[in-house]
Amino acid sequence: MAIILGLTITCVVQCNTNRNLRHEYEVESANTKALLNDKDSEIIALQLSLDVLRHTNDSTIQNLLKQQEKLNIKNKELQTMISMASQFHVYDTLRLHDTIFKEPNFWMDTCFKDQWRTTCLDMRYPGDICVDATMVSKKEVYVTAKRETIEPPHWFFLCRWFQKKHTVTRVIINEENPYIENQENVYIRVVDD
Repeated sequence: MAIILGLTITCVVQCNTNRNLRHEYEVESANTKALLNDKDSEIIALQLSLDVLRHTNDSTIQNLLKQQEKLNIKNKELQTMISMASQFHVYDTLRLHDTIFKEPNFWMDTCFKDQWRTTCLDMRYPGDICVDATMVSKKEVYVTAKRETIEPPHWFFLCRWFQKKHTVTRVIINEENPYIENQENVYIRVVDD
């Protein structure tokens, strides 16, 4: 009887260990795919714990963690962190039929530049005006989940323990570029029926 009990306990422990190792293997293979992905149109998410993120020397991840602290987002509520950097570049030329500049050898080239935008203006005789503009956007997106009561919280703490709760998902967007204003964002979480 003791042998059967010992074998049963050993089988249960080995099954749990096997399940944990299989989960770790799946996470590591997903992270390997994410790191080896070379497609710009498709991004595979990294699956890392906060302890691993804190010991990473990547500047983007360190910036995400600093912004998380600045926005007062708790670790237990945090589900996803996203860092997005993009830029747009436009080059426009305006050719006027009338002569604007008097002198035939007139040529003026100037640039207005800061961390987030660059605008270069090129004016030439007789009436050519060229504008070369570049704008950089850098934003962090944080997805958090928190359990909240469906009804307003009861004033007595024991009653609050037994109130029905649901999970509220919040999406916090932090745009670093002061020239860009987020106008409309819709985030949909697809759930099973």
